[in-house]
Amino acid sequence: MNKHEARHVRTDHLQSAGEVFRIPVWLGVASGVGLVSALLGDGVWDALSWLTILAPVAAVAWAWRRRAR
Repeated sequence: MNKHEARHVRTDHLQSAGEVFRIPVWLGVASGVGLVSALLGDGVWDALSWLTILAPVAAVAWAWRRRAR
């Protein structure tokens, strides 16, 4: 099976809603925490906001890199 065919293969087991939505929910929570911390103050709050707002960007970059293999 080549790389292009492998992208269309489904898993043999059904996934629960918790398994499907676990990562998107965590990324949403991280984004919310980042947005609120950006409003709260400077210094450590800024660092926290940058880290948590960049979490979805890092997840997409990781997924693209993993999929390109």
